[in-house]
Amino acid sequence: MIDIRSVAVLGAGSGGHAMAADLSLAGVSVNLFEFPEFEENIGPIREEGGIEITGVARNGFAKLTLATTDLKEAIDGVSHIMVVMQSLAHEKLAKNLRSELQRDQAVVIFAGSGGGLLFVKILGDEIRDKKLSIVENITLPYACRVKGPAQVNVSRLIQGNFCGVFPSNRTNEILKPLIQVFPSIKSAENILEVAFYNPNVLLHPVASLFNIGRIEYSEGEFFIYREGFTASIMKIMEAIDREKMAILERLGFNPLSLDEHFIARYGISFEEWLEMMKPLGSKGPLSASDRYITEDVPIGMVFMATMGRELGVKTPTLDSIINICSRINDTDYWKKGRTAESLGLKNLDLDRMNIFLQNGPS
Repeated sequence: MIDIRSVAVLGAGSGGHAMAADLSLAGVSVNLFEFPEFEENIGPIREEGGIEITGVARNGFAKLTLATTDLKEAIDGVSHIMVVMQSLAHEKLAKNLRSELQRDQAVVIFAGSGGGLLFVKILGDEIRDKKLSIVENITLPYACRVKGPAQVNVSRLIQGNFCGVFPSNRTNEILKPLIQVFPSIKSAENILEVAFYNPNVLLHPVASLFNIGRIEYSEGEFFIYREGFTASIMKIMEAIDREKMAILERLGFNPLSLDEHFIARYGISFEEWLEMMKPLGSKGPLSASDRYITEDVPIGMVFMATMGRELGVKTPTLDSIINICSRINDTDYWKKGRTAESLGLKNLDLDRMNIFLQNGPS
């Protein structure tokens, strides 16, 4: 018996399609929401009454309870709110949710890169007053693609999904029902720790930036996992990984290297995982304006680099990648990005911060 009976899935891209369908076939009542400006994502689902899901998740036609562009309607009466949107949409969504959330709801963010901290800052005392919980996962539980109107295919189930809870003193209570539907979840110490472990932040920008000539020349015929990770590029990633670990250590965590992280998640090293991905990985990125840069650099890399500045940890490799990607896309990612200050982590008092992460607003 699954304890989660009703959810709202917010975001109707590939990940939202997969999650809504998979949970529905698991016996959960699912409301699917999309912002009005992207209503075309849910039009076919409304017409069909659900989503056809194929691949390695639960398969079949999944009926949905509701597909809507009305956020209040979508979250009314549900126990869990699954945020399955690009990180760039988190701020808008959190502000829209603030006045609509109901007592005892859990907001579960997939592929957060600090999204949990952003929700905590924006929701503020609502978390205490409504006894809300905020959960951040490092990634989606599915590798998936929309294949047609109201159709999605799941090619892989992602293992070892580290997950943090705010406040962390409710971790066991909050994760128990989530693990029933997502058995790959592994608990992190808190939402700050998990914010550093989205592997895409290390993988995507470096392999995209240093293959940008090949990407632009290929006109869409580039496969990042098949051809993007050479020995030299791996050295750059290792340097960023060391900077990440130094920040986590300064924060008081016992940091995992990228390789240790993959062994914990998949039971194999990062290089073994790359070999596995070569025949499985999809085509892309297609340009410098792909989310592999436009999302992972301002949301993930800028967060890590600015946290390093707060803690006195130098991040020369991260800084260089951010600067060059800013030039390529004519965008100042330092100004646009998710920073320590924008997440409420400026002028850190580590002891006070840890008490807040554990107990929530007083």
